[in-house]
Amino acid sequence: MIKLVIFDLDGTLLNTIDDITDSLNYALVDAGLPKITVDECKYMVGSGAITMVEKAIPDQKHFQKVFDDYMYYYERFQKNKTRPYPFIKEVLNALKEENIKLAVLSNKPHPDAVRVVEYYFGTDTFDVVLGKKEENRKKPDIDGALEIIETLKTKLKNVLYIGDTNIDMETAKRAKFKSVAVTWGFRLKSELKDYDYLIDEPKEILNIIKEQ
Repeated sequence: MIKLVIFDLDGTLLNTIDDITDSLNYALVDAGLPKITVDECKYMVGSGAITMVEKAIPDQKHFQKVFDDYMYYYERFQKNKTRPYPFIKEVLNALKEENIKLAVLSNKPHPDAVRVVEYYFGTDTFDVVLGKKEENRKKPDIDGALEIIETLKTKLKNVLYIGDTNIDMETAKRAKFKSVAVTWGFRLKSELKDYDYLIDEPKEILNIIKEQ
């Protein structure tokens, strides 16, 4: 029986890619570097802001300036174009009505994760929102996953983990969670692997919950 559903954030709950790309491009231009496209950015995200910036720059001597500027711009622009995916809010409300606990686990810097989740979903939708903290290793390491289940006092067998990348699927595998890969995010359907379930629409989450 599923008692806790953990969601990835970018590409799973929220379509954030335009705001991320815009913020990164402002930082790249400030450093005199070429801009990237949205499609290129999709393959730079997923492992946190540090890794994203490292992938976006041709020479690591530019890293600190681009990273600092990206963080500055993203704090200001993260609400411009970002939107929840269709039917996500309805599914979250349905899960809450079933008294299922909800959490977010993201490689996005923790303050950004909390800020954007509270803006789009309020402060009472999720029981825990956890971004990348200094003391936790990023996904697919399971430091954050363990922090969530310890906080919410939930057994591994009662957790469903939902994400849009193979980093998420590897996180679920290491944590011994049931995994759900979604096809509406930042990866092609053909690229996803090692999942327990593959879904094309958020409402399918409810069917999986009923099966467990």
